Amino acid sequence: MRILFLTTILATTFLSWSQKNIFLNLDPVFANQPFVLNQNFTGNDGVAVRIEHFNYYLSDVKLFHDNGQQTNLPTDIWLVTPVQNSLYLGYLPIQQIDSIQFTIGVPKRYNIQAGALAQDISTYPDSHPLSFQSPSMYWGWSFGYMHMIAGGKADSNNDGVPNAYFELHNFGNNNQQDVSLPVVQTTSAHQIDLHYNCHIDRWFNQMPLSSVGVLHGESGLNLNVLQNVNTQNVFTLDQSANLQETENNLVSWKQSTTEVMIHGVQNQVIERYQVYSNTGQTLLDEQVQNIAANIPLDRLSSGMYLVSVQTTKGQCQSFRIVKP
Repeated sequence: MRILFLTTILATTFLSWSQKNIFLNLDPVFANQPFVLNQNFTGNDGVAVRIEHFNYYLSDVKLFHDNGQQTNLPTDIWLVTPVQNSLYLGYLPIQQIDSIQFTIGVPKRYNIQAGALAQDISTYPDSHPLSFQSPSMYWGWSFGYMHMIAGGKADSNNDGVPNAYFELHNFGNNNQQDVSLPVVQTTSAHQIDLHYNCHIDRWFNQMPLSSVGVLHGESGLNLNVLQNVNTQNVFTLDQSANLQETENNLVSWKQSTTEVMIHGVQNQVIERYQVYSNTGQTLLDEQVQNIAANIPLDRLSSGMYLVSVQTTKGQCQSFRIVKP
């Protein structure tokens, strides 16, 4: 009995040691430059374009790891934007990830009223990706959610100034796109980061943005732009994906009854912090640009959360907090 007890303790301890926080980072780029909203870029067709919003759903992440094992994540849908593009996949007993699969779009089980897990949009909490969004990602029970939306202006008179407004609203209960990618993971003692680029210019390839106007539907160019996800290799490994992170702490932190105070070690500048729920939803996402920041706890319910802190040097540290 004593041997069994010790074996159980050792197995539990080993499992705890082997678990890591895993992040999927999808950095938006345009023509291999960092992508920023409301900034002029030149598309693959030579047309100047300025994008004002670009949001898409990502769902059903599967990780293939550790000699043939497969893990399907319990959090099965995220809303990705140019600002919110670091997805917390969970605290998982995984050491080496070989490949990743995910779907672009809302799965059929959620998408329209006939879906097995579909529910009225008004019943989702505000923090849920399938709740109301601005701009809207929903087109009613008959047509479902928009898998991706984009809007902005494109140059229609060849003067280099984006002037013609466009909107792409892409839906269709059979238009979701499955993506499979190899993995080169960035690993530290307690964290695995998967770094990919999302090529916005490739996603728009062959889209006449200066003349489409408001394009709303599930066929024609709206279908083509979703198919571009695979035909144009929209998601690719980031060139820095094989870099190993250092084990040095980037920030120190302490918690009071009202806030979590974080401070850059050796006066490192904190660029941004994000707070994730235990199911992977982004609850707080704040730009800092200072050596210190305070995370208010009154905006969180009781429970366990993951805090991810990024410095201006491009490094990241995560830690767990519990609000009583």
